[in-house]
Amino acid sequence: MTRRTTTLLAVLAAGALAVTGCGSAEKKDSASTSSGDSNTLRIPYLADMSVPDPDVFYDIEGNGVILSQYEGLLKYKAGTLDIEPNLATKYEVSDDGLTYTFTLRDDVTFHSGPKMTCDSVKAAFERRVDVDQAPAWMLADVKSMTCENDTTFVIKLKNKVTPFLHYMASSWGPKVIGPEAIETNAGDDYGQTFLETKGDGTGPYKLTSFKRGSAYTLTKNDEYWGTPANFQEVILSITPDMGTQRLKLEKGDLDVILHGFPASELESLPDSVTVEKQDSLLRLILYVNSNKAPFNDPEVRAGLQSTIDTNQLVEQGYSDTAEKSTGIYPPGLLPGEPKLPYTPDPAKAKAAADKAKTKKLTLAYSADESGVQRRVGELLQAQLKTAGYDVTIKEVQLPTVYGWAENLEEAPDLAIMTNTPDGAHPDLWASIMFSSTGGLNFLGAKNEKVDANLGKAISLPPEEADPLYKEIAQEVIDDNKFFLLGDVKNVFVMQDSLTGLSNTPAYPWLVDFAALKRGN
Repeated sequence: MTRRTTTLLAVLAAGALAVTGCGSAEKKDSASTSSGDSNTLRIPYLADMSVPDPDVFYDIEGNGVILSQYEGLLKYKAGTLDIEPNLATKYEVSDDGLTYTFTLRDDVTFHSGPKMTCDSVKAAFERRVDVDQAPAWMLADVKSMTCENDTTFVIKLKNKVTPFLHYMASSWGPKVIGPEAIETNAGDDYGQTFLETKGDGTGPYKLTSFKRGSAYTLTKNDEYWGTPANFQEVILSITPDMGTQRLKLEKGDLDVILHGFPASELESLPDSVTVEKQDSLLRLILYVNSNKAPFNDPEVRAGLQSTIDTNQLVEQGYSDTAEKSTGIYPPGLLPGEPKLPYTPDPAKAKAAADKAKTKKLTLAYSADESGVQRRVGELLQAQLKTAGYDVTIKEVQLPTVYGWAENLEEAPDLAIMTNTPDGAHPDLWASIMFSSTGGLNFLGAKNEKVDANLGKAISLPPEEADPLYKEIAQEVIDDNKFFLLGDVKNVFVMQDSLTGLSNTPAYPWLVDFAALKRGN
């Protein structure tokens, strides 16, 4: 795949606010004592991650395993969309925007023991290009990578890529992998076989066990250059049933549920459990298939603006775990963008539906353990029925979604999904969603003006690019092939005894494992 996508389930390879970590917490009064080892953090996954190789991994379930082991040159500052140094202490960008110079930390060692130098960083970046899997696109415009000395890494681009620093900060951006994979166990596949179950990074945790279908174990890195982790061990158990996850959490056998907990059940949790609602860049989206009747007619598509009651979908579907979207981009990415004009008007909705060549529609929703997507689908089904459509809804899985592009005539008329950008820059949303070749453009929407503006904006400074991104937003609004419905929160359900929660909006379903601790 070219880009990653997400649903509220484990993988579908994926706030009106200035995002500054202003999530909300619902804290219960009484304290709790979790059972088991107080030095062990226990977290369930709904499904296996694809692979713990950061040059191949492009899902969401498993981000915690990747980012606990591996680090990039830059990262997003906790609770914000701001970029800050990580394995680099500082960076400089040339006036022409083609040369990036990173000054590297000189106190970092890999889990396998050797010290990190510029040569090891260069080797890790070259490996991403050589492996050439989905995340490799972030280095596609690199012309050369050189080391001026042990702590100075220089990247030269072929073309100006304004969001390049956001590529470096992305959770799927290039990570620094150590020599155990790149040299000792490289083999004929650049160490991919080795990294299927093992690792060699610089992060606060080491991967010490990877048993697919069962559990993964992360063990504290005592030689970590930064703030040490609080828990000695993190055990991530594969627990595909949300009911089982809840029972184990309430008994104290699990510490944190990262996503997928049914919103309707949050109020019924015991006093021993805390619910944290944190800002994210996750978006609830309605895709429209404009490649066949009835929505190949622009007037019929436009009628959806009057058919959809966004307030009802978000309020009843998400139960205070999402907010109605106000713009095409996730909040905080493009201030001053055009406002979404979705206003229910039954008369206009019916008039548009009357022009439709067919009233029979198929509405697909992506599978998710929480049941949110089904609930939103049922609400939308009722709204469309009021306008005069006969709607069949169905649940779909990931392979089906990726197959739609092969036969858009047989693809559903409408689809509901939750997706997130690759980073906190307008291009990292618009290019994957609205471009005719975007990896998340599952129903084949095409708009020549959008494609042209994306091609121009990528190399322009913000003062010139932002007006183009706003034009893209207006085109998407007017074209009615995508409807942005809700800004979805990260919802973490956790033992009341845990403190130190740290979450970054651009890293979905993820808390900093190393920052969590039991008690004050």
